[in-house]
Amino acid sequence: MKFRTPLALALALLLALAACNRPATRYTVSGTVQDTLASLPGSMVYLIDADGPVDSVAVSKGTFQFKGHIDRTKQLVAMLHFPERDRYDDRFIVAFVPDAEHISINLDYPATVTGSPLTDAIMKYREQVLEFYYEHETDIGSLTMNGEVEAADSIYKAQLGKIDDLSRETYLANTDNVLGKQALTQLFDDLEASELEELMAKGSDFIKNDADLNSLLKIKKNAKASGIGAQFIEIEGSGIDGTPARLSDFAGKGSWVLADFWASWCGPCMNAIPDLREMRDKYASKGLVVVGVNVWENDPADGHACAKEKEMDWNLIFTTGTGATEAYGIEGIPTLILFAPDGTIAERLLGGEGLAEALAKHLEQ
Repeated sequence: MKFRTPLALALALLLALAACNRPATRYTVSGTVQDTLASLPGSMVYLIDADGPVDSVAVSKGTFQFKGHIDRTKQLVAMLHFPERDRYDDRFIVAFVPDAEHISINLDYPATVTGSPLTDAIMKYREQVLEFYYEHETDIGSLTMNGEVEAADSIYKAQLGKIDDLSRETYLANTDNVLGKQALTQLFDDLEASELEELMAKGSDFIKNDADLNSLLKIKKNAKASGIGAQFIEIEGSGIDGTPARLSDFAGKGSWVLADFWASWCGPCMNAIPDLREMRDKYASKGLVVVGVNVWENDPADGHACAKEKEMDWNLIFTTGTGATEAYGIEGIPTLILFAPDGTIAERLLGGEGLAEALAKHLEQ
C-alpha cells in the first residue's frame, strides 16, 4: 500500500479545490423545438452573431445543441429556419448572452432562455425601460388632446429622465459586458458628447474600444461641430450625369443653399419632395438653391432611378458610404441643413417640420 505524506495530501486538496473554483470557459446550449416545422426537410437551427451565421445544426428528435466559448460581451441569436420562412416571422427566434456553462433554449413560440444571468438582466432592463416609457401614456395623450402641450411635454421629459437614470445605473454596474453597452447606447440620444466620453472612460476595454459606441460618439461630436454658425463641411460625390459634384459647388458662393439628405427607401424623404419643390419655387427669386444629397443606398442605382421617377429637378449629389452623414453627425433622414450665403450653417432640421418657418425667418427679411 502507498501512503501519502500530510504535505502531499494538502497539496492534492488545494489542487482539487482550485479545479472546482476555476470558472468555466465554454458554454453548451441545449435546445428544444417541438413544432412540426422543425422536422421539415431543410429545416435548421442557426446560431447568429452581429456578423451573420456562425453555426448551424439540424433538429434531431426535437433537440439541438451548440457549444462555444463563454463571452459576456456579445449577444447571439438562435433561430429555426425552415423552407419558405418569411424574413419578418418573429417565431422560433431568441437572443441570448453566452455567459454560462449550461444554457437551455426552447424555440417553440414564444421562445425562452434559461440559465443565462445576463440574458435575464437584459430582459429585466428592457421591461423597465418600456414600463417607464408607457407609464403615463394615457395622461400624455389626454393632455395633448386638450391642448395642454407643455404639461404633456413635462411628463414625457420626466419619463425620459427615469429611463436615463436607470440606464446610467445599469451601465455603471455592467461596464464589462453587453448589457452595459446596451444601457450606454440608450443614453446617446439624451447626453452631450462630453458626458458620454466621461462614461465610456469608466468602462472596460470592451466599452472603450467598441466600434459601434465610438461611431455613435463620433457622430455626436460631429453634430455639435456642425451646429448653427459652423462653416459647411465638404461633401463629394457625383451628379445625376455621373460627373464629379461637391457641396462647395453651391455652398459659400453667395446664395442661400438648402441641402436635403435623402434616400430612395425613406418614406418621409419621399413625402418631403412636394414641400421642397414648393419652397424652391417660392424662394427662387431670393436666390435659394436646393441640393439633394443622396445617402445610405443599398444600391447606388436606386438613388438615380428614384431621382428620375420623382422628377427631382434640382441639384443632386450622389454619395456612397457614410462619409457625408458622419461629417454632419446625421443620425436620421430626411435631414435639412440651410447654409447662409457665406457658407455657415443657419438651420438644421430633422424632417420637414418647421422648414417653411425657417426659410421665412432668413429669406423674408
